[in-house]
Amino acid sequence: MAAQDSKRPTYATDAIPSDVKNGLFLGNAALDNVVSCVIAMGAELWSTKRRLLVMQAVMAKKGITSEMIEQYVPTEAEKADWESDRDRFVDLTLGPLADGGFRPVGSNFPKR
Repeated sequence: MAAQDSKRPTYATDAIPSDVKNGLFLGNAALDNVVSCVIAMGAELWSTKRRLLVMQAVMAKKGITSEMIEQYVPTEAEKADWESDRDRFVDLTLGPLADGGFRPVGSNFPKR
């Protein structure tokens, strides 16, 4: 690979942020929201499953049994942290369902 010449002009620019949140991709805002949820859940599930597989392998090598795990009682601080993480997970995966999206011109808008 050739060395980069620092005097040579570059044509790179910062990415222009998209307005994906306001886009309509599948012709229906509700359907877009469901697809967003499914994609987010899949990503969260796979990353959790991968981490669990690593942990199971490490624990088996260190002699930690399934029974030891089942008998574990979390502290109050751990419970609070886990609840916070659960809330983040729910917001990430199910939050798009609360997004009203765009309404067609002839739609009835909800009354306040």
